[in-house]
Amino acid sequence: MTKQYKSQNSSLKSSICLAAVISFLAAAFALAQSQPKPPYDKDKLIKVVQLNALTTKEIVEAVSGRGVDFKVTPDVEAEFRQAGARPELIDALRKNYRAPAGKNTGTSSSTPSTSKPPTAVPPGPPLSKVEIVSMLRSGESSDRVEQIVDVRGVNFTPTPETSREIAAAGGSRSLLGAITLRASSKPTPPNNPSNPPRTTIDKGGPVAAPDYDDLNYQAIAAMKANNAAEAARLLQQAIRAEPNKPLAYKLMGFVQIYGYRNISGAEQNFRASLDRDGAAVFQVYHDHDGMFQSYCQGALTITRSGVAFKGNDGKDAFEVTDASIKEASLNDLVGARFGGFHIKVREGGKGKSKNFNFAPATQQPAESNLIINLIRSY
Repeated sequence: MTKQYKSQNSSLKSSICLAAVISFLAAAFALAQSQPKPPYDKDKLIKVVQLNALTTKEIVEAVSGRGVDFKVTPDVEAEFRQAGARPELIDALRKNYRAPAGKNTGTSSSTPSTSKPPTAVPPGPPLSKVEIVSMLRSGESSDRVEQIVDVRGVNFTPTPETSREIAAAGGSRSLLGAITLRASSKPTPPNNPSNPPRTTIDKGGPVAAPDYDDLNYQAIAAMKANNAAEAARLLQQAIRAEPNKPLAYKLMGFVQIYGYRNISGAEQNFRASLDRDGAAVFQVYHDHDGMFQSYCQGALTITRSGVAFKGNDGKDAFEVTDASIKEASLNDLVGARFGGFHIKVREGGKGKSKNFNFAPATQQPAESNLIINLIRSY
């Protein structure tokens, strides 16, 4: 009887301990999920605006959700306007400045890591030269790579040749100095009290591999660097992480058509985006005079509710609803040799309409046909 009681008591204690552990892990996960993401930095957003693959509305929503870590000075505003930012985005940037905790707002410090808000570094082995160059070429900032080098170290001895290669990829002198320093010292053990394992919530947010948003923005940086393979790799990772969200499919369609000239692959991904209430985006030339003697280049975005265009300079922009679109067809004359097409929009009463003429960036009818089919389908 006593043995049976002890056995039952021991089993009960084990169950209570297990339940406590599960409750703790659930609470920790919920806490991590509730932590705000760090605000966007200026360089990342400039790349996003320049690529013109996201609509102003999408960028404004992202900025409103996470904020930015910089103030909109006259110089910053001029930089964004030159990149093609619309007034509504400039206004959102101004309204959503969020000073990172612990950021030095005084004079610049001589320590590179204090010039940006602290960001958690995932654990991992020392970095190779190839990994550092790859991160820089995919759009990761030199400051961020330096943070990773400071924590994880490097597994190679820098030479003049490797330094030139890293500098050519966008590495700063400060990064090169950090590489030299870490190459001559052993990485700090993960359990060292001066550098505890980062498994808890840090000022920069929960420690983990790049999340869905981060992967998408890294892919945009890779596209800006003309690295289609890296962009596709990052987007595949994003799609695996969040298969029901549309943005990664939209960007993958963009990569397929302009990185690989793969029309069918682009269509598959654009339709996946649209089916998830996302969008498809194309680089096009917008005709201004009916002869393509005067035109601008920009992004044509197709959604389930209509079509929008924004010039790369941010000045030429318009939006029409699906109900107002009367026709979308290839052109027989205007820009026909460039794969020209038009969208005819109802305007006013008595059957009046207006034509918007475009030519696809690839200057191939196959791209125009894809655009027309998506407009008609959705």
